[in-house]
Parts: sequence; C-alpha cells; structure tokens
Amino acid sequence: MKINSFGYIDYSFLIWNLFLAWIPLILSIVIAYIYTFYKQSVFRSIYLLFLGLIWVVIYPNCPYIITDFIHLSGIKYYINNIGYTMNFILWYDFIMISLFILTGFLLGFISLYMIQTLLTDRFNKWIGSIFIGSVLFLSSFGIYLGRFIRWNSWDIVFKPKILISSILNNSNEYAVDFTISFGLFLILIYFALNYLTKLNEYKMIFHKYDEI
Repeated sequence: MKINSFGYIDYSFLIWNLFLAWIPLILSIVIAYIYTFYKQSVFRSIYLLFLGLIWVVIYPNCPYIITDFIHLSGIKYYINNIGYTMNFILWYDFIMISLFILTGFLLGFISLYMIQTLLTDRFNKWIGSIFIGSVLFLSSFGIYLGRFIRWNSWDIVFKPKILISSILNNSNEYAVDFTISFGLFLILIYFALNYLTKLNEYKMIFHKYDEI
C-alpha cells in the first residue's frame, strides 16, 4: 500500500485503475457502433471479432478495481478501549476509495450490458447470458493473476510465453477457489444490477394488469 507524507493512502493507483476501467466501455461503444451502422460483411465480422477479443482481455480491469478495498486493511478504524476513530482523514480515505471502486464497477457493468445486448440481438438471450457468465469467471481468474501474481492485461501481448507459463504454474487449488467464489460474486452483482435496470419495464407490466 502506498502511503503519502501524511501517513495516509496515496490515490495515484486509483486514478490509473479507473482509467483502465474506462477502456472496456469505450471498446464496447465502438463495437456497438460498428455492429449497428456498418453493413454486414466479412470485414465487419473481422472488426467485431478483433475488438471483441481485445475487450475480453481488457474487461477484467473493471471488476479488478473492487479488490482495491484491500488497501483499507492497514488502516486502524477501531482502537481498543477507545472505539472507532473520529479522524476524518481516515474516513475520507474510505469514502474516496469506495467512490472510485463504485465508478469503475459501474463502467464495467454498462460495458458488459452493452455486449450482452448485442449478443442477444445477434443470437438469443441464452447465448448472451452464457457469454457474460463465462467472461465474469474468466475475469475472476484474471483478477487473481493481477492481484496476487501481479500480471497486467497487456502482458498477453508483450510477454505471452512467460504469462502462459505463469498461468500453468499458478493454477492451484487457491486459484480455483478464488476464481469460482469471486466469479459467483460478480455474477450475482451483475444480474442484480441488470434486474434493477428493468424495474421500469416491470412497473409498466403491473400497471397494465391494474388497468385490466
């Protein structure tokens, strides 16, 4: 954890992680634009496949930002015989990190929702849901590689052999447990948010039943 001269968290890593969380959203917007406005052709399919692969590799940076809560673990909010600290700077750190994490995760949610919508339109809702679930589990393994093994998304381009070797060497029981548990966590949050985005549709349905 980076500490500044006042003894509190340095937020520079949050700015970088939030910047990385914007990239999948930008890619999904470009993908949606090409899918919607380009005429169907071989080149269109190649563009979409290429950008889709990049999106899959970059996307884990969005849910990765959730793990930045770990930087709060070194802060003592509770002091024995005194109670919870009233030091505003410590609580400011908590609020600041939470806002960055919430923003980054929502950026990822919008990006993921856009991709799912395109897949549902192109194929069906089951293909879209299966793809999203697969991406979230892959992202969980990517988060494990990034947080614990310290690999970056772009290493798949610049250090592919070393990265693959590292993945094989670190595919242990802990990696499986983390991937499954964190993947289920991400899926639950995603589908909860997905449900909330459709509340207005459900209200319209209930309103129609009331009229009947």
